[in-house]
Parts: sequence; structure tokens; C-alpha cells
Amino acid sequence: MTVNFRKTTQTNHNNNDIKQELIQELLRQAKLTFNLALSVTAASAMMTLGGVGLLYFNKVSEASLIAGGGALATITSIQLAKQTKEELLEIIEKSDG
Repeated sequence: MTVNFRKTTQTNHNNNDIKQELIQELLRQAKLTFNLALSVTAASAMMTLGGVGLLYFNKVSEASLIAGGGALATITSIQLAKQTKEELLEIIEKSDG
């Protein structure tokens, strides 16, 4: 009975290559998601400041709407960034194991 070690080694090597490519793609997507969350946070912070500025011009209803929208967008983007970080940590743990 003969075992083809070359074929087994080649298969393992191909599986490792595929695994590395998947990890790289997941990391790329996580970076893009984080950058998007950062951009949304910056934009929503400016919206919130605009809403505060409208308060000085006695436009209370408009200010409330804009400031509320900005705060909601900030909270959502922070949750997205946190979720992305947790996914990255999970990917790292799985790749080590």
C-alpha cells in the first residue's frame, strides 16, 4: 500500500492558500467598514453641531430634528465599528486555532 504524500502536501498547501486569501478579503472588508463608520460618525457630528447652531436662531423644531438625526447616525456607526472589531477578533482567533 502506497500513500501519495506529495498530493496530500499539495492539497494542504492549497487549502492554506485559500484560507489566507479568505482572511485577507475579510480584513479588507473590515477596513472598509471601519472607514465607512468613521466617515458617517464625522458627518453625523457635523449634523449635530448644525442642529445646535439652529437652536441659536430659535429654530427649535428643525434643530431637534437635525440634532436627533445626527445623534442616531453616530450611535449606529459606533455600533457598526464595534461589530466590525468583534468580527476581526473572531477571524484572528479562528486563524490561530
